Amino acid sequence: MSMDIFNLNIFGIDIRVSSGTDFASENLKKDFAFYLDAKETPGVINIKIHREGPPYQCVPLLEASLYNLGSICYRDKGVHYVDYSGKGLMIYNFDTETANIYSEDENLLYEKARLAILSRIGELADRRHIHRVHAAGFTKDGQATMCLLPMEAGKTTLTLNVLKRDTDIKLLSDDVCFIDSRGQIYPFPLRIGVRSRDFIKEIPEAYITRINRITYGEKFLIDLTYFRGRIAEKNKISNILIGKRVFQENSEIRKISKLKCFIPFIQSGVFGLGLPQIAELFLRSGLLEVIEKIRIIFSRSLLFLSVIYKADAYEFRIGRDLDVSTAVLASFINEKIDKKM
Repeated sequence: MSMDIFNLNIFGIDIRVSSGTDFASENLKKDFAFYLDAKETPGVINIKIHREGPPYQCVPLLEASLYNLGSICYRDKGVHYVDYSGKGLMIYNFDTETANIYSEDENLLYEKARLAILSRIGELADRRHIHRVHAAGFTKDGQATMCLLPMEAGKTTLTLNVLKRDTDIKLLSDDVCFIDSRGQIYPFPLRIGVRSRDFIKEIPEAYITRINRITYGEKFLIDLTYFRGRIAEKNKISNILIGKRVFQENSEIRKISKLKCFIPFIQSGVFGLGLPQIAELFLRSGLLEVIEKIRIIFSRSLLFLSVIYKADAYEFRIGRDLDVSTAVLASFINEKIDKKM
C-alpha cells in the first residue's frame, strides 16, 4: 500500500505523517495548513495511518488500565494499546513518539490521528514552557484579547461573528491558545467547525468540508484559506475576558478583580478542561511520568499567574442575543485600541 508522507512543524516540533488513506491525508493537511512544512525532516512525532483491520494479534496479554467513552487502553511500559470498540486500534510508543493507527473506517483514522497530534504537541510544548488554554483569541493593532468560556458556551459562534463584523480584527484561535513564558500568545489556527451549514451560508462551498464525526455527528469545517490575511502574529496578552452565559437579552463587559481569573485558568489551562486531546495518551503511570506531570502543572500555574498579573481582567456576560454579544465584544476590542492610542 502506498503511503502519502508529509511534514508539519508546530512551535518547532517536527511531525511526520504517513497515511494510507487520501481522506485522512487531505483533512489533516487542511486542519494543519498553517503548519505544513516542505522540509522532509525526521519527525519528533511520527503518525502512521493504516487503512486495514486492526492487528489485534500484536497486542500482548494485558489488563485494561484505562476505560474511556468508546475506547479501552492497555499499557505495557512505554507502549499504549488503545482499542476503539473493535473498530480500530492505536499503538503508541512513547519511547519513539510513534503512533500506528489501524482501522477500515476512514473517519476513525482521521479523527484519532488528528487528536494524537494535538495530544502529543500539547505535552511536548509543555516541556518547552509553551502552555495551552481552552480559549478563543483575537488581536487588533498589536493588542491580544483572550476569552475563556466553558465548553459548549459558544466560542466558535462568537469568534466567527466577530470576524464577520470587523475585518480588521485578526484570529489567534477559536478554541486553543498557546502561551509562552514571556506571556506571548501564539496563533494556533485550525479549521473552524460548525454544526449547521446555515450558519456559514455566506461562505462558498469551495471552502467547506463536511465531516461525519464518529461520536459527535455531522460538522462543517471552514478551510484556513478562507481566512487568508486574517491570521494574527504572536502578541503579548493585553486583555483577559472571563465569559459567562447569562439568561438575558443584553451582553456586557465589565472590569473585575484579577483574582476572579484564577479558577477559570486552573480549569482551562492547568487541568486542560475542554482541550482536544486523547486521555489515553495524556494519562500515564510510572514515577517519572507522575513527576513530569507535577512539574508541568507547576510550570503552567506560574505562567498563568504571571499572565493574569500583567493583563487587564474583565467579565464578559454573554446574553441570549448573538448579534448584541458580537457587537459588545467587537466594540470592546476597538475601545481598548482607542484608549491605547
